[in-house]
Amino acid sequence: MEIRIKVLLAEILLLGLQTLLYFGVEAFEGKPHNVAKKIDGHIPFVPAFVYIYVLWFPLILLFPLALFAADPMAYARYQTAILLDIALSLFCYLAYPTSFARPEAPDTVSGQAMRLVFRGSYKGLNCAPSMHCSMCYLVLHFVGATPGLPFAVAAIAAPVAIGIVVSTLFTKQHVVIDALTALPLAAVCILVGNRLPFTALLHWILGA
Repeated sequence: MEIRIKVLLAEILLLGLQTLLYFGVEAFEGKPHNVAKKIDGHIPFVPAFVYIYVLWFPLILLFPLALFAADPMAYARYQTAILLDIALSLFCYLAYPTSFARPEAPDTVSGQAMRLVFRGSYKGLNCAPSMHCSMCYLVLHFVGATPGLPFAVAAIAAPVAIGIVVSTLFTKQHVVIDALTALPLAAVCILVGNRLPFTALLHWILGA
């Protein structure tokens, strides 16, 4: 099997596993805590940001392909960080369930798209730390820490990742505390990923 196909297959499976665990864990969570603060009331609800918000899926799916092509070991460190991010996020959701009230989306094209996203959020739980944000922080780190990454990839991935973080607030999918708590989580995942890279996936891709 071609290496690029293996990488893409691995990313599809990992994204599928993450999605399954993300929603599956909600069945075991207790009463959620409202994490919205006064500052969140000053951030407007802008449904048009939904189009940036949904770019998270292609970013998380496609960025690793470019990272692998640039530096396979950087890819191994990134995947270690991603797997740890998923595990620690799920632990946080179980230990301290979080939620907040979403606004009513307007009757516009963007508003209708926003309603689909709200509906797709299942129970509206798993807010802090935001996995959307923490994984974007991981992308930003590896964009800056991988010298062999093509400039075009960096020039696209970095602004998209930043835009997604901002969009989580303007779409009211997350509040400020969700984005802030994702920062130390990402830092821990990066530290572990850099020191203890999980190479089994890399070896499978390379056929080693």
